[in-house]
Amino acid sequence: MNRLIKLNILILLVVLSTGCANISKLSIDSIELDVPEMWDTKIPYNSSFTGKWWKQFKDENLEKFIIEFQKNSPDLKTITKNRLIAYQSSRINGAGIFPSFNANIRADTSVQNLTGFGEAGNALFGGEEGEVVSFENRTAGLGLNLQWELDIWGRLLNGRKATQKNYEASSYDLSYLGFSSIIRATQLYFRAIEAYGQLKINEESYQSLVEIRDLVKDRYEKGLKSSLDYRLAETSVLTSKVSIETRKLQLNNLNRRLEVLVGKYPKGEYEISKTLPQNIPDINSSIPADLITRRPDIKSLLLKVESEELLLAQAKRNLFPGIMLNGTVGTSAQKLEDIFNDDYGIWNVGFSLTAPIFNGGRLRAAAKLQESAKDKSKDDLLNGLLNAFSEVERLLESEQSLFRQQISIDSAVKQSLDAYNLSKERYDKGVTILESVLNTQRQYNNIKSQYLSLSRQRIDNRLSLILALGGNSN
Repeated sequence: MNRLIKLNILILLVVLSTGCANISKLSIDSIELDVPEMWDTKIPYNSSFTGKWWKQFKDENLEKFIIEFQKNSPDLKTITKNRLIAYQSSRINGAGIFPSFNANIRADTSVQNLTGFGEAGNALFGGEEGEVVSFENRTAGLGLNLQWELDIWGRLLNGRKATQKNYEASSYDLSYLGFSSIIRATQLYFRAIEAYGQLKINEESYQSLVEIRDLVKDRYEKGLKSSLDYRLAETSVLTSKVSIETRKLQLNNLNRRLEVLVGKYPKGEYEISKTLPQNIPDINSSIPADLITRRPDIKSLLLKVESEELLLAQAKRNLFPGIMLNGTVGTSAQKLEDIFNDDYGIWNVGFSLTAPIFNGGRLRAAAKLQESAKDKSKDDLLNGLLNAFSEVERLLESEQSLFRQQISIDSAVKQSLDAYNLSKERYDKGVTILESVLNTQRQYNNIKSQYLSLSRQRIDNRLSLILALGGNSN
């Protein structure tokens, strides 16, 4: 008889290990989307870049900032903790496929009386008339209980695999969030450098306006220039001071944001470089289909589709009968010290078969609901791919436009400087009016400011493009 039980358990274990939980993996070919072989917009550079793309900026302060951010950022610490939470949740949700063992030890004492049997019950156990007879009973036990749903249809295995897919998907989501956080922090760092450059442009403009004001004042006092020129020059100096204060506030606020990112008290004194880098990371050569294997968020969407398909298979197999293996082994005695004695051993083992017959259509509705969830996950994947392709194409086009604008502005800076110097000479000779000098000075500084802004925008766009392409190819 024992051999027969062991043989049945062995057969069930073999069936369990080969449960029907196979599912094909998704690929770019299985998505109903006509993906071109190459990007519609040309990639500006084809040199590959290293995983530590920030090193190509050749900025020591940036490297220091990235290291501090990776080590101390509250945002990145939260992402790490969320990944640990997702991992433990996946272990909990996928544990149903394994047997459940519980150990217990007990010691019970009970006292009962025979009042329910009346005088006859008392007399039977030697009690006097009117006396309540009671007796005490002691029991002790040691046991190990087993509960195990035998997964002959692969239902639980499908659920476990779906849980694992969901964990991988959430891990990819968190990885992309971490990567995105570093990119955004780096963009903020360069915004701070631009703010410093804009402050210096305003300070240089202020010095130029002071020189003009002093020149006009000297000639006004000598009666060579009108009070109008002097008042215009003085007004330009005063408004320039306002611009300087505005730029200082912008710089200090950005420095405070950088300090918060690296977990420091926001004093507004974070050390940054003084000029934007001349070197920016190259763009690696890629094709649109690469996004499905490179971008963590797209990988996550793929895994979510696979997870929903596994959950659909599980929902359909909930309609099948379930077999539960129950068993207990242990001891039972009247004295606590006897529970480790083999002579008091007890055990039982059994199977239970449960088949759904009527549940108001709940199980079938659950299967249909899961099928809709699977279809929705495929729509989400398609939408995610389209948005990713659009993002890359847009950033590639912006890259080309910013490069052309930067070349034009670079020439404009030189021309506006010559115009400013020429207007000062002409004013000094009395050939032109002061308004002309102030206008050319203002134009020169505005164009310098615009050139600095375009330089930072191009770096910002390049970083966004690295993010959109999924990082490095290594």
